Amino acid sequence: MPNLEQSPNTKKGTKRGGACLAAVAVDAQSAPRFVWQRRDAMRLIVWPGLLQTFLLWRTTETLRLEECETGPLGMASGDIDDFQITASSSFDRQSVGPQNARLNAEMASGAWCPKPQINSKSYEFLQVNLNHTFLITAVETQGRYGNGTGREYASEYMIDYLRPDSQWIRYKNRTGHTMMTGNSDTTTAVLRKLDPPIVASRIRIVPHSKQTRTVCLRAEVHGCFYSDGLMYYTTVPEGSRQDQLDFKDPIFEDSDLYTETGTRRGLGLLSDGYAEAESPFSEEKAVASWIGWNKHHTDGVINLLFEFDRVHNFSDVVLAAFGQRIDQIDVIFSQDGKNFPLSSQISSSERVVNSTERRYDFRVPLHKRAGKKFIDFITMTPSNASLEVLRINEIGQDDRQRILLLAGIALIILFLALVLCITFCLRQKGKDEKKELREEVMKRDLIITHIGNKPSCHVFPSSHLTLDQNKSLMGNMYSSQKTTSTSISSKSSLSQKHSPPTWNDFNFPPPPPADFSAIEDRIYADPCVTLPLLPPHRKPPLNNTPTKSKTLSAKPKKEQGKINGPMSAEDSLERVAKFTRGSLLVGDDIGEGKFTVVKECIMPGGYRSAHKSVKDPSSAHGRHALMDEIRTLAVCGRHPRIVELLAVDENSNPILEYMELGDVKNFLKTTPEVIDMSTIVSIWLDVCSGMSHLENLGLVHGHLTPHNILLDENLRAKVSSPRGPAHHAQLRYSAPESILANEFSSRSDVWAFAVCVWDLANGCRLIPFERLSNAQLVDNAAAVMENREDAVALRFPETLAPQVVEVMTSCFSALPSDRPNFYAISRCISSSRSS
Repeated sequence: MPNLEQSPNTKKGTKRGGACLAAVAVDAQSAPRFVWQRRDAMRLIVWPGLLQTFLLWRTTETLRLEECETGPLGMASGDIDDFQITASSSFDRQSVGPQNARLNAEMASGAWCPKPQINSKSYEFLQVNLNHTFLITAVETQGRYGNGTGREYASEYMIDYLRPDSQWIRYKNRTGHTMMTGNSDTTTAVLRKLDPPIVASRIRIVPHSKQTRTVCLRAEVHGCFYSDGLMYYTTVPEGSRQDQLDFKDPIFEDSDLYTETGTRRGLGLLSDGYAEAESPFSEEKAVASWIGWNKHHTDGVINLLFEFDRVHNFSDVVLAAFGQRIDQIDVIFSQDGKNFPLSSQISSSERVVNSTERRYDFRVPLHKRAGKKFIDFITMTPSNASLEVLRINEIGQDDRQRILLLAGIALIILFLALVLCITFCLRQKGKDEKKELREEVMKRDLIITHIGNKPSCHVFPSSHLTLDQNKSLMGNMYSSQKTTSTSISSKSSLSQKHSPPTWNDFNFPPPPPADFSAIEDRIYADPCVTLPLLPPHRKPPLNNTPTKSKTLSAKPKKEQGKINGPMSAEDSLERVAKFTRGSLLVGDDIGEGKFTVVKECIMPGGYRSAHKSVKDPSSAHGRHALMDEIRTLAVCGRHPRIVELLAVDENSNPILEYMELGDVKNFLKTTPEVIDMSTIVSIWLDVCSGMSHLENLGLVHGHLTPHNILLDENLRAKVSSPRGPAHHAQLRYSAPESILANEFSSRSDVWAFAVCVWDLANGCRLIPFERLSNAQLVDNAAAVMENREDAVALRFPETLAPQVVEVMTSCFSALPSDRPNFYAISRCISSSRSS
């Protein structure tokens, strides 16, 4: 396996600062001064029809990467406190806890050792919380010497990291590998440089082993304090191919972070600090050094969005281009991260066409604009046009002092004007005259506010732009027919007459539509909805920072059945733990249904769980079903035979108890060993116990099937996904009154349970009512309700005890009141088992 420490950038490129592209420099007025700042780079390019751009950030007080005082961050020296070092588990907290994982230190038993042995499927980690965002350039590891008693070390490991407002991200190097080569003995400290470096506030070292073995670890993290400010960038589109050359971003972070328009956010080639000097088509260029876009795939326009940690001031942008011509560059700023006012737009165009393809500089003055986010619109021409370097400069210290001086003078003038206006108003005699004067003062105040360069304030009565008007002003960002302008001032007439567009007015390509094709049965799968649904409910409000009252406290509708539990849904939801998405490590899919997907999840403290979410956030039915499941599980509380609701994340997605063997149907169909009948009966009793608990609380499961019966590693069953009567089961498991009249109760759950018993008794290898189509199932439900002789019923295997067959047959009674409750069913099955 290739080592991550080997950097492919060994040729004519230059290092340009650390790990963050940022078109911003730190503004002395907007944030505290840091000890140092760095220069960084961002790339982009265009070939005959392909745009190739490389962006480089330069400030008036820059620091090259090689000048950064990269060094240990404090594991060995003690600058990192014990409480900042945590772990998923420890074999013994005192002797081999995470506080002992300091490089070159012999503390207690000499290292951190996780409780379980490590193999290829393990997820045990040593976590270092840095408290601030750092540029991490290397990781150094060491085994457990233990004064000569240790024999354990990590031969290889992976790295996960997190920065503010993100989730855990798995690190990969410039060649796409995630595995780091570790140690081969217990004493030697091995340092692995990171190319590209990492921008993070927390880092995890995850030991890995191909064979099951005991692993112990000491570590140090190397890097610099991160002051560049760039947190994420977005490219629309993400990149193109040209013949055999792939110009997509190969090191862009593998995260689930998206903008409001569904475009991926993260850091990658545009922020790795490496500036390629060779042509994008040269064989001498470094590995993974260019991003490119084909003009035919983009309609000639590239959109770049840069997001920073706070508001910064910008003086200019310089593009070192490779090619013949860039048609136009538009830059739009946002100070709140949401609205991009047209009044902040800066445009620049290139009139001179190069006779040959070559590298040249292209400068866009930014007039000391301030912003937390900004968008670049880069328009290509039909001719050869390639961009290579964008350099973004902040205002200098002298500029800042001039701005402060002018701002002070303006404030004095405003104060004097205000005093004069008040004095003038007090001298008026009549109320009508005073009123008119006050209105005049208000108008002047508004005009003064606008002169103060706050384009979000309106001088004249607002007449909002429609979407079509916005498009006519901005031009379609995917069209090359944009209006060319050398610069657009913030005092333009358009910006004065109209309110600024919101972030949603910029039409980035939407995410690909969800595929609702047939889904293979998998563990944790939800049943397909085959019944006609009740009238749709309103989609519950979603919030990036959910609150207890807004996100989880909505009451169930009346038709969902009354909850008669020991406490209300609101009281129960108050007790549910909440976690931010960034504190969770969400892994691979372990199951899916028609509307939801379940992923493996590691909670804080290393606890293994299952994270459930809606595939399509716009699906009102899927979101409503998931919220009802949370409410029902919250009221249900802890029960040994019901899958436990452990917590919810900030988007109100449930975090559930992890069940190792998945759903019983998939388990029986895929397990080569024959499961004896005593185990099957034990599963029936477990389900009866869980359903009896729901019945006693007055809760309706609503869609009990073998897919919602999950098994732990000991083959004990638990009921999952209770959602109430508004969310139907598959037609083949539904009671006749549910099919015909949408009536659901605990006795309709009894019918569904009886079908599950029949299914499990046949090893889940047969389909209930296999010979009936969906339309015939509806007709059969009517025949059952009318007690007709042509009604089709399921026949239980003759191997079952007669009393079990009798009670299960009674579960198929036409009248719900004639069916037994779950307690009676459980007693009958238990008595037959003992006899």
